Amino acid sequence: MPYNEIMRVPLKELMDKLGVGYILSAYETCPWSAYEEERDLTCSAEVRMNNDGDEIEAEMQFVRGNPQGDEKPFEQVFWMLARPSTQDKWDVAEVKIKGESIKGTTYNAEEKGCGFFNACVQELKMNVIPDIDAILEREMKSNEKYGGGATGGSKKAPKIKPQNMYDMKGGMGR
Repeated sequence: MPYNEIMRVPLKELMDKLGVGYILSAYETCPWSAYEEERDLTCSAEVRMNNDGDEIEAEMQFVRGNPQGDEKPFEQVFWMLARPSTQDKWDVAEVKIKGESIKGTTYNAEEKGCGFFNACVQELKMNVIPDIDAILEREMKSNEKYGGGATGGSKKAPKIKPQNMYDMKGGMGR
């Protein structure tokens, strides 16, 4: 079932969700990267504002110096595009993780995508190559219910015993 919620937030809030912490100006980019010598692997991420100040793009990729087996030398792990929808709110127009659009695939997909990117950025800030699969599993959980979040209770239906229902008309104190 596709979900059609829209993540619409002020620009500062969007920047916070992406790990930037301040509002980018036109042409400005906020980059992060980490390198792991033993795997000859670089992970870089950035959030950038276009020249007109009306598009935000976030991207993260791996660059492998010596790809092994079926590994690609360059792999885009995350890409997001956001545009203003009103004078003070921005919409996330598209989010892709590992080349697949996640928009509308689960409740709060755009918010979760931003959380995934931010978690990766936090790793990069510590000069650590993020474990993409572990972060995906943690940040992209899809067990929430649409519109609620918490499920409250067991998924198992209660067993009703007919013999306990016979005296229901008796009321209290019988």
